[in-house]
Amino acid sequence: MITVEFDTSATDVTTCEACWRGPVQAARTAAHAHGRDLLCIPCAEAGYPARVDLFPPYGIYKLNGRTLKMTLEMGKHGSGSPQTPPDQGPPLPSPPPTPTPGRPPV
Repeated sequence: MITVEFDTSATDVTTCEACWRGPVQAARTAAHAHGRDLLCIPCAEAGYPARVDLFPPYGIYKLNGRTLKMTLEMGKHGSGSPQTPPDQGPPLPSPPPTPTPGRPPV
């Protein structure tokens, strides 16, 4: 349901949540149960979704169900044991260089 007359608060955004350019002129309340989308008239008429949830159900910016599922399934850095990088660089010198007294090794 799109309404043009709605109550505003000091914490409401003033820029459209779908295009991020136009001023807020309408509110859509039927989109989801946890709040409303504040949109400009063209985005509201076209039915564009809001592109960001500042406080989604998980309470963290940009953390949605898909991201959470990937994080839980794969771990923070992926699954499996650690692997060496494909290019390990030049070998270390043998024997190691002796440090010069009075100056830190570089």
